[in-house]
Amino acid sequence: MTSIQLSTSLDPQIARFVSAFVEHTLDAVTPQRLISQSMDFDAFDCPTHVIAFGKAAASMALGCRAELGTRFADGIVLCPDEQIPVDHQSLSLSFFGVDHPSPTERNIEATKAVIEYASAISPEHACVVCISGGGSAHLCAPSQGVSLNEIIDTTERLNQSGASIQELNAARKNLETLKGGGLAGLLGHLEHVEACVLSDVMGDNLDTIASGPMREDSQSIKHTVIGNHLVLRDACGSFVQHIDPRVEARSMDATGEASDAGQTLAGLFQQSPQSPFIATGETTVDARGTDGVGGPCMESVLAAGLELTQSNLSDWVVIGLASDGIDGPTQAAGAILTNKMLEANGVMEAAQRALSEHDTLGFFRSIGADIVIGPTGTNVNDLVMICPKILTEAFNITPK
Repeated sequence: MTSIQLSTSLDPQIARFVSAFVEHTLDAVTPQRLISQSMDFDAFDCPTHVIAFGKAAASMALGCRAELGTRFADGIVLCPDEQIPVDHQSLSLSFFGVDHPSPTERNIEATKAVIEYASAISPEHACVVCISGGGSAHLCAPSQGVSLNEIIDTTERLNQSGASIQELNAARKNLETLKGGGLAGLLGHLEHVEACVLSDVMGDNLDTIASGPMREDSQSIKHTVIGNHLVLRDACGSFVQHIDPRVEARSMDATGEASDAGQTLAGLFQQSPQSPFIATGETTVDARGTDGVGGPCMESVLAAGLELTQSNLSDWVVIGLASDGIDGPTQAAGAILTNKMLEANGVMEAAQRALSEHDTLGFFRSIGADIVIGPTGTNVNDLVMICPKILTEAFNITPK
């Protein structure tokens, strides 16, 4: 169960609603659940290895291990330190802690271990490669003549400019050897290789997710996308339906600038404020020229709230959540905002200043509205939901 930290100053009913909402939506995108629902392991009739990297690597590897049963041979996992199981030494999986969003020396060393492991798999064995967002930073093998600092500088510069994941990963492919099918080439001596993919990319472009390490032109490797932002969206909708079956949530894809997406979402909600409106996807923040700290979810929440306030709508709640538990370069997963929060003396001016300076984390912390859950072990983009306050008041039990 996810540990959800909310401010004690938050309205108790709102806090209960948000806690149940976060728990329900994240449970629906748990990698083990998605693997069990989507992957077909019947075709694996020989000892099978697992290679996993990305923010969901640990959970995906454990899910594959459980589904393979006695056919599971061994594996290697690159994941955040927090995701390494306490009993990992008994799992026949070698875990390497790695860093994100920029690669580090230990990412390079961990990747060397992956290269050695992949090359040594017996030709009579099979392999499942588990790929999730964050994998581009985790799996780092610089091309000859390319330094780690060059990769870091490129990553940080593009992140700061609000570059899309497509632009970021395209740059990475030119600097590293395992991107763009490089890992597939290392496994070319095996007859049966499949990729299990948890998508954090709109449209599930396999060349973009973790920079396409298994997308080798000369090889036809089966890729199974086990989950994406639409699964997250459906979970939000089912949560709403549980509270009131008569209410149907509406939805949109969220792309581009986070503040623009928030304003668009607010505009759509204003057209029918009796029903929730959900946005899922991936947005960016162009923070160049500012020292602000925040993330796309918090930026969208604040922009939506300010837009709603200007329309004179009242009794609304906005919730933003990064499914990986980390909103941008912060330790927060997202935020909550209500019209009541913005009515306190000086808060509206502070909100407008925070949005213009992209300093949303400080603002939400100051009003006790940030959501902290830590790394979740999954990664299917972000969500922002606007709902009428009456829906939160109608909530009384957690949906199963």
